[in-house]
Amino acid sequence: MFIKLLPQKLDKTGLITKFLSKTICILLLSIFFSFITLPSKAQYSATKVKIALIVHFIEHTTFPPEAFKSPKEMIQIGILGDDPFGDELESFLMHYKINGRGLRVRRKKKASDLWGCQVIYISKSEQGKLSDILDYFRRYPTLTIGDNLKGFIEQCGIINFVTVDNKPYRFELNIEAAQKSNLGLDVGLFRMAKRIVACP
Repeated sequence: MFIKLLPQKLDKTGLITKFLSKTICILLLSIFFSFITLPSKAQYSATKVKIALIVHFIEHTTFPPEAFKSPKEMIQIGILGDDPFGDELESFLMHYKINGRGLRVRRKKKASDLWGCQVIYISKSEQGKLSDILDYFRRYPTLTIGDNLKGFIEQCGIINFVTVDNKPYRFELNIEAAQKSNLGLDVGLFRMAKRIVACP
């Protein structure tokens, strides 16, 4: 159980972050529990759902102090390969903070160009280079997220989006891979995961 003490005075950014956090919770509940009806299919596109889940993953991941250069450094999300999100990702993250840290997006074609990112989203375009990519980021406290990549968690990637019942935003995870990267995952993610495996 987590206990969070609220400050006596919330600034505008804090209020926006709190509102977005509640929005994510409502959205995810709507997706994963069939007895809640979605008000509009267009409102919750697969892209928006994945963005909400990525933020949810970060919120429920504990990063070691060495993952950041300073207490105020932003959380950097690296998009490796083809970008499936476009401007929607920045638009969502603009006013969002996690544990007092803002979120910044970087987009590159080479894994080494994303060194220093705490979160790496690996696009489908990188399937053929997956083994080398995961070998590179395994050396750092990095939360790796795959875009429906074959063999991702079996090769010690941490979280992989998968398509289940035509829904491309379910996910599977590898707890052992997270532990080897010195990351802590909240048990709430275990209950939401479609499948949980360990490294071979």
